[in-house]
Amino acid sequence: MNGFLQEVLTQANLLKKLQTFYQHGEGMCLIDAIGDTFMKNKMDKVILTGMGSSQYSSDCVRSYLTQHGVPALSFSAHELSRYQFQHITEKTLVIAISQSGNSMEVVELVEKAKKLTTVVGIYNSDICKLEEMVDFKLPINAGKEVSITSKTFEITMLILNILARKLVAELNDEFWKQVIATVGWCSEWIANWETPSRLMVDFAQGIELFDLLANDTSLATARQLSLAYREGLRNCASVWECADYAHGQYHSSKMGERYLAQMFFPVFEENTKEMKLFDYILDHGGKVMLYTASDILVRERLHVVKMPDLPSTLMPLAESIAAETFLGSLFGPNWVKDH
Repeated sequence: MNGFLQEVLTQANLLKKLQTFYQHGEGMCLIDAIGDTFMKNKMDKVILTGMGSSQYSSDCVRSYLTQHGVPALSFSAHELSRYQFQHITEKTLVIAISQSGNSMEVVELVEKAKKLTTVVGIYNSDICKLEEMVDFKLPINAGKEVSITSKTFEITMLILNILARKLVAELNDEFWKQVIATVGWCSEWIANWETPSRLMVDFAQGIELFDLLANDTSLATARQLSLAYREGLRNCASVWECADYAHGQYHSSKMGERYLAQMFFPVFEENTKEMKLFDYILDHGGKVMLYTASDILVRERLHVVKMPDLPSTLMPLAESIAAETFLGSLFGPNWVKDH
């Protein structure tokens, strides 16, 4: 088994530990303190920032926060520091995410932002620059990550879910029940990962181009996967928001069975743009791997990965694990990270 898969398969236990830490342990005190500061200072906006997968994780909560009365923006730390810094005021809560805690772009941004406002740091390393700089610390506690980022990305999304619920006063028993259901599904997938992943690998034989299509929170899943495909397979994998894909990108499906669109749509309905593109790809000979909780009729060149019925902000945790065991299987048993 390759190193990437080994780390992916640790995620079930890590999610359980994180849930306990933030629901019943010291982590809840940290979350409460951030929420109290947000209310006390009458803060009116959240900006989530990081680089690479750290930034991608923010997609899982960005729209949720905005829809619940807390406007939320997301920028790479480089863009936020150099070109969009004027978004930050004393009423802005900045959430800086860095797996290593030492990313130079994140450090630069935090150095500037902390002079104006409160900064929360989410990081994995026990000793890092971010830990020394931020006002509030939310540890990932995933252990050292040596392969392509997977487990720290997963844990970061759960931390962001918890914090987002606190900021909109919905960190309640119902949410924790949903977290338990999410962790349970992820644990069950990991316990039996070989069977579904083998079917997915068989379906993907002969593919030269992978496209990753998603909307809203599932863009977190797709964007992170694109990074892993490029690092691990050296494959040209591109991420498309569905409506953008409809403006010309769909012509790649004319490659026929050398083309695979992985579509991450928790709810998949008739008479939508998503369904129109789905039909176009299949009608032109391409393949579709559809991750959804909806019931879908069997079709040629279609493989459905049945997802659980979860809140949209938690769905990327399940999607990522299913897609990562598939990708790790594509790498093969002898794959090693070479950088």
